[in-house]
Amino acid sequence: MKKHIIPSLIAAAVLSSTTAHSESIYEVYKLAKQHDPGLRAAAATYQAQKEGVTVTKGNLYPSISFSGSLGYSDIDAPSADYDNMSNSLALSLDYPIYSPALNYAVDAVEISSESAGISFNNEEEDLALTTLTEYFNLLIAQSTLQTTEALVKSTESQLDRAKKQYEVGLASITDLQDAQAEYDSVRVTALSARSSVSYAQKALFQRTGQEIKSIPQLAKDYPIRLDSNVTVDSLIAKAHRDNKELRILDLSVKSAENNISIQKSSGRSPTVSITGSLSRADNNYSGNTSNTDGVTNTSSIALGVSIPLYSGGAINASVRQAVSQAESATETRASSLQTIELSIRSLYLDLQTAVAQIEAQQQLIRSRTSALEATKAGYDVGTRNLVELLDAQSNLYDAQNTYEQYRYNFVLKKLNLLEVTGDLTEDKIKELDKWLVAKK
Repeated sequence: MKKHIIPSLIAAAVLSSTTAHSESIYEVYKLAKQHDPGLRAAAATYQAQKEGVTVTKGNLYPSISFSGSLGYSDIDAPSADYDNMSNSLALSLDYPIYSPALNYAVDAVEISSESAGISFNNEEEDLALTTLTEYFNLLIAQSTLQTTEALVKSTESQLDRAKKQYEVGLASITDLQDAQAEYDSVRVTALSARSSVSYAQKALFQRTGQEIKSIPQLAKDYPIRLDSNVTVDSLIAKAHRDNKELRILDLSVKSAENNISIQKSSGRSPTVSITGSLSRADNNYSGNTSNTDGVTNTSSIALGVSIPLYSGGAINASVRQAVSQAESATETRASSLQTIELSIRSLYLDLQTAVAQIEAQQQLIRSRTSALEATKAGYDVGTRNLVELLDAQSNLYDAQNTYEQYRYNFVLKKLNLLEVTGDLTEDKIKELDKWLVAKK
């Protein structure tokens, strides 16, 4: 007899905590977003990168600085004996009017900022898939527990019947021992199912920071089918556009190519700057001195050019290094693209297989239901024994539970496919929520 019971009905979550919150899968996802430190870290990184754009762009604008001083000096020498009270003010300007390297540097931080934004979105999507998977793991575990407990009760009923029949001589000691063994076996399975529920609850608590009071079940009429208008090629094309990891890698390639321009401009392009200053100095001398008291005003402006000529071969080496890094980024993207395409093909095939499995499992349930009814009738008239009855009963439970597991796995495969194509949005989560209904 099979000992592994797979879920059929969604059970209520039995939790010890008194903390209440919504059972909606979307609400659970929102709790996970609030609780997840990785998502907060990604948000902070994104904000820092956005500020970095402003910081770097500041280098393209005039840099103006102010300085001032107030001092006293006392000179005591054979040729002079005096003191001086002085103060000065100065305003200076540095404005790079032509600097390709600075322009490319701004491009670099803008690319980094955009990449950080996509990384944040990717972190949200990964969190959604993880949270939904853990949510469904709890659904499956609770369903398994409820189904196993129902089997325990049914087997206990058969054991009680065998005991009564044995007491009046209508059943053999072998039948009684078989019923007892089967009852003990399903009780062990129930203990394992309770442990699975406890683990799934703790995993979801770790994700959200709160206990889940109640869990709805997947509607019986949830559509188990694939959209005929969606093909593998269309999914791959969508992934090319929307997959977050691919978009990050696209920006990585773009950044590496921009770095080539940075290295070339830093080593070979001139930098032209306007510099200027305004200053005022006031001296007040006393004693034996020929220095003149009064205020001195100075102003200056200049156009400066800086041209790198030679740096021990480092300039060309830096360019070659940047070219190699760009090639590495391009090949890394190509490798990831192959992996993503294979994942899409595999997930689509899994979904096709799941549709066929669920349809076949429905027929198996009907067949095993008929077989159990026939076995019960045969047992009542003495043509079937207790072992056959228990096996038929277990087989039906197994078929029902496998059917439910196939349905849940179908949903999880769809969620994985949405994630890999970059389409696991909050709207999709809300749409799934509509198919999760309260227990009857």
